Amino acid sequence: MEKLSEDFKDRQKPVSRIIVAVSAAVAGFLIMLFRAIKKPR
Repeated sequence: MEKLSEDFKDRQKPVSRIIVAVSAAVAGFLIMLFRAIKKPR
């Protein structure tokens, strides 16, 4: 049972990294978009 949870943790690591990278990219994009909208033309 313990070995199974260890294996599961190892498998979760790259997935969580991908999720963090994607959310960071989305956050950066939204900030850029918000600044572009706020900027007076």
